[in-house]
Amino acid sequence: MASSKNFCESTKCLFVVLIAVAAAVATICVVTLTDETLREKKAVNPQPWWQTSIVYQIYPRSFQDSDGDGTGDLEGIKDRLGYVSDLGVGAVWLSPFFVSPMRDFGYDVQNYTDVDPLFGTLDDFKHLMEEAKQKNIKIILDFVPNHTSNESYWFYMSERGDWHYRDYYVWNDGTNCSTGCKDTGGRRPPNNWLSVFGGSAWKWSGIRQKFYYHAFLDSQPDLNLRNQAVQDELKEVLKFWLRQEVDGFRADALKFMFESENVTQNELGLKDSFAWYEDDDHNLTTNFPEIYGILKDWRSVLDDFGKDKFLIAESYGISNEIRNEYYESGAVPFNFALIQYLNDSCNAMCMKTVINDSLSGLKENYWPNFVIGNHDNSRVANRFGPETIDAFNMLLLTLPGTPTTYYGEAIGMRDTMYSYSETKDPAGLQFNETLYLEHTRDPERSPMQWDDSPNAGFTNGTPWLRVNSNYKIINVKRENRTKNSHLDIYKQLAKIRQNSAFTDKYVKFLNISDIDENPSKILSYIRTRPGSDKYLVVINFGHRYANDVDLSEGAGSSKGEVVVNAMSSYKVNTEIDLKHITLSRGQGLVIKVK
Repeated sequence: MASSKNFCESTKCLFVVLIAVAAAVATICVVTLTDETLREKKAVNPQPWWQTSIVYQIYPRSFQDSDGDGTGDLEGIKDRLGYVSDLGVGAVWLSPFFVSPMRDFGYDVQNYTDVDPLFGTLDDFKHLMEEAKQKNIKIILDFVPNHTSNESYWFYMSERGDWHYRDYYVWNDGTNCSTGCKDTGGRRPPNNWLSVFGGSAWKWSGIRQKFYYHAFLDSQPDLNLRNQAVQDELKEVLKFWLRQEVDGFRADALKFMFESENVTQNELGLKDSFAWYEDDDHNLTTNFPEIYGILKDWRSVLDDFGKDKFLIAESYGISNEIRNEYYESGAVPFNFALIQYLNDSCNAMCMKTVINDSLSGLKENYWPNFVIGNHDNSRVANRFGPETIDAFNMLLLTLPGTPTTYYGEAIGMRDTMYSYSETKDPAGLQFNETLYLEHTRDPERSPMQWDDSPNAGFTNGTPWLRVNSNYKIINVKRENRTKNSHLDIYKQLAKIRQNSAFTDKYVKFLNISDIDENPSKILSYIRTRPGSDKYLVVINFGHRYANDVDLSEGAGSSKGEVVVNAMSSYKVNTEIDLKHITLSRGQGLVIKVK
């Protein structure tokens, strides 16, 4: 009997093997080409830097003094960029440093295209830019388009009726006044419009014998943005700084840029004849649709210098509809919801509502952002309590979108309370000794606390504002040496935020009412995206202890690994049972879900 051939020695076997090899090669080619295509697509369309960076706001007067005059300056900022880089920050927003009489500390601009000697020179700015580029830090400038100083060249010429500049501002003859108007040429303001700083928004000019409109201080006359020449001037300002290679602008007080052309009308329903309230209906002085055309023009100017230039717009007190118009016009509207709508009584459910409202209605190309503090609002430690500092930094750095951190918040700085005689802020000095504390912004503008040396290492001279007396305990040097300090936790959060799970605009909140018998305590949410790890963020914003909270169902797992721990007893890099989480007020965790 003839012996049979083994199958793999047959021609049929060789044919099958050949087919298999060909299929494998084809598969490898497809996978390789697909990977290359994805890589190429990612390289061609990466997220712009402002979607992946933390923005760090520096108030130049208070950050670092380099020359001993007691006021922070550009050279001082340059010298401290190493600290900013170590924080994990990718962009710095500088409050105004332009030439100014400083009646509103730089927001009254006298010359948009030069540096005030108080802060240095244009060369100092160039050196700052060079250092920032070496450290891969983007620079965003404050842009003040609504008004100038009354000491600007534009206003000087306009007040004297120069043919070119006469309509650069909003002028009006006013109306006849029978009594009490001796100092205003027998005239009174044309309407009841109020200044944000209090009192009438109209100021008499004895030189021109007319009133001019000012939404803020009377030393800050409003520009007439209906004048094309004014629009062109402002675009030239943007171009000047773009030529210095800045990376973007934060546009100040945009909603005030236009007012009714008919100045004979009064605003109705104002609560007070002197004090300006945000929630009054300022329908004749704010949020005119002409703003959107201006934003589009600015966006076009920025795009001429690169598509990655950032334009963010101050946007207090606007509706979601107006917010969306800002987006459509090419600007990212600053989201102040965590400042405007939160207070010490706001619990986890309240916070979830505020955050969801901020994210609702955002189109695919609308990028969110959050901010918890700035130069106009008390610090987190004072608004919510010092025990919540890490909790709010954790919230800010793990929510979707671009976060903005105010200088000093990473180390838990607190407001510095100044007496009336110490007060420098004109917003406070507009009022008497009884009321000034309700309006002054000095407390949140105190000098940065670097170490425990005299004046906290801010200056060798006398600081423009007194340094907080707690500086020997709360300072960068001490916290850099302390494990799990506010600064240490901030750095951990900044690092984990670079994980792709945190780089998109989506968040999934766990159902608060299902996780605790008292739903006011725990805020928890999932951050993930296809192909990335899944992270669970858990923070106790309640006023009481939360024991044995079960988050396993919402997380889709009963096990996780603690990657960031804010103030709790859990240890980093250890396993945690998601069915039994216990946290006190202000404690928080970022957990990698297994």
